[in-house]
Amino acid sequence: MPDRVARGIWPHPPLDFDELARHVARLLRSEGCFPAPFAPHETGHPVREGGIIERRGAFNYVYRAQRHAATDPGRLADTSERRFFTAVASAKHYLRWDLHLPGDLDGWKVR
Repeated sequence: MPDRVARGIWPHPPLDFDELARHVARLLRSEGCFPAPFAPHETGHPVREGGIIERRGAFNYVYRAQRHAATDPGRLADTSERRFFTAVASAKHYLRWDLHLPGDLDGWKVR
C-alpha cells in the first residue's frame, strides 16, 4: 500500500457501476460468455457456485447460477436461469447478485 500512495495511485477514484456493466457487456458480446463458459455439475465433484452469462443471440442473454446443498458440498442444490434482452441488463444482474455491487470490489469502490 505505501508504494501505491507514493506513486499517487492510491486512493484511486471509485469505479462507476454503469460503466463497469457496459465493459462486462462488451466482453460478453465478444466472448459469448462471462466470466467463463458454463460447466454443468458432475456428481462427486465440488459444485462451482455462482453465475455466468451466456449470449445465445443478438437479443438473448441467459444468466445461469447454481449452488451446492448446505449439507453436502458435492451435491447440487439449486440451479436457476434468467433471460435478458440486452447484454448490459444481464451484466448489471451479474454484478449485483454475484459480486454484490455497488460496493467493494477487491479494494476498489464501485458506485
